[in-house]
Amino acid sequence: MKIGLSIPSTVAEANRDLLCEWIRRIDRGPFSTLATGERIASPFLDLMGVLSAAAVLTERVRIQSLITLAPVHEAALLAKQAATVDVLSGGRFTLGVGVGMREYDYVLGGKAADFKRRLAALDERVDTMKRIWAGTFALPADAPPIGPVPVQKGGPPVFASSLGPKSMRRAARWADGLAGFHMAPDLGEVGKIFEGFRAEWRAAGRSGEPPLQMSFWYGLTADAPARVMAFACDYFQIFGAAFAERQSRKCCATSPAAIRDLIRRLEDMGCDEVILAPTIASLDELSATEELVDRI
Repeated sequence: MKIGLSIPSTVAEANRDLLCEWIRRIDRGPFSTLATGERIASPFLDLMGVLSAAAVLTERVRIQSLITLAPVHEAALLAKQAATVDVLSGGRFTLGVGVGMREYDYVLGGKAADFKRRLAALDERVDTMKRIWAGTFALPADAPPIGPVPVQKGGPPVFASSLGPKSMRRAARWADGLAGFHMAPDLGEVGKIFEGFRAEWRAAGRSGEPPLQMSFWYGLTADAPARVMAFACDYFQIFGAAFAERQSRKCCATSPAAIRDLIRRLEDMGCDEVILAPTIASLDELSATEELVDRI
């Protein structure tokens, strides 16, 4: 099974030098994919800016957004940004998309009306982007084509972060794979997600089996359990302190043995790729992750 690694661009202590070192070493290391996520209302770097830098600094590893909040963005601009990363990477980009859960991101993006219809808005953004990449999008009469032309024919693969029945049903019609995330992860829940997506894939008349990814938060170095819990607790504060505390206590990927066991069991469930999501930005954490994956 393939193992990818996110860079810690949404971890508070990350800085330019640390991120550049993570990017270079992921490309040199035992990893299949370099990924990162999007937090709009945050102090963190812009997702597509970071992925463009990663595309230029690497030669081998695939580059992936995990995930882009597609309904918050204008489809034409997002299509252009994704095609740009695809060109800069030489055709190594995968666009992971989802809807997020923070209404204020939609308000700040000028898409407040789309929050309550965000699944339909996601369908629309993906449809428009794919038509732009294919050169079939209807442009104003005096407008030139929207470029650049992606390296990958038809545009970069689009993976859906769809975890519920409704979102899976919709995404199975257009997604090229599943970009799952589960913070713990609860393997019973993950199994339901995988089986649900496979079933919707078949129901949509898609051939073969869908590529399945799963990502989860982890920590390996000093005080990893406490730091992973603190990261998760901060992430879930939008739902209230009590909920955030309960959820953070479920995080269990805080030792080499626990992570190896999770990866082995996910592989047994048919997962094609695990993407580890760091909650600690130090180079010691990166070294520990390299050592862990080298031994799997």
